Amino acid sequence: MPGILNSINNAVQSIGNKANSLIGGSLAQPGLSLFGTNLPFTPLISFRDRFLNSLDQWNTSIPLNTQFIVLIDNFPLGLTTNVLQNLEPIVQRTGFDINLPKATLTNYKNQAIVGCIFTNGFNIGDDSLEADSAKIENNRGFIQGTILKNRSDFASNKFTLSLRETNSSFVDFVIRPWVIMASHFGMVARDKSNPAELLKDPKVNLTVVQYTRSDKGLSQIPRKTWRFYNCVPTSVSTRDYQYGEAEDVKNFDTTWVYDRYEISSNLYMNVGELIKAINPFPF
Repeated sequence: MPGILNSINNAVQSIGNKANSLIGGSLAQPGLSLFGTNLPFTPLISFRDRFLNSLDQWNTSIPLNTQFIVLIDNFPLGLTTNVLQNLEPIVQRTGFDINLPKATLTNYKNQAIVGCIFTNGFNIGDDSLEADSAKIENNRGFIQGTILKNRSDFASNKFTLSLRETNSSFVDFVIRPWVIMASHFGMVARDKSNPAELLKDPKVNLTVVQYTRSDKGLSQIPRKTWRFYNCVPTSVSTRDYQYGEAEDVKNFDTTWVYDRYEISSNLYMNVGELIKAINPFPF
């Protein structure tokens, strides 16, 4: 084996020497090393430089994790003071009086311009497929094959939305009553032509748009869109307030179930198509 490699090296070296003599001297450009000998006219491949150069390309650069918006398509028609007070036993006349704060918290300014202004973060559950082995009785030396079984359900892979607490609490005046309403009416299909049935429908669609960096002076570029269909909030996280604690921004987690979801890329859409696709609020 060493003799064969030496013969190849000698042949390659001979080619290199002849090429050098033709151009009048040694090559200034580094060559690709083959068995210890450089091939002329062939630049060296630097894996490090190739990786670093890829980070300068938009498609293969590292995205920004903190740039996103969440759009809630609409809010249930039955999310009103009258409906909540009929569903829940109240003592005070103002119990579950949500109409005014809901109107303020869900208006165009707080929900459409940059998405839900109260959003602080989100968590998307995994998507998995169960695998198992094909059982062979007394398989001896034969390797058992692999079979695919059940895909994970969305009921257990919930969508979590972290919402910031403000003086008019979006969590307590919109999401919490929404959870109560959904618990009474459920996620059953409704006759959309029947106004009474529409008041009982708690389902909406959610859109998450993730942005990344762009060139100086340009708006950020939406790189990925998540679309969740027939979403319903199912819980709000525990409140904890204490005297003596440091004043800080509080965020509360809300969990949502959904029927299905999609992922799409917006890289090849013009601005008009993009706004129409992701913004549920007409101008």
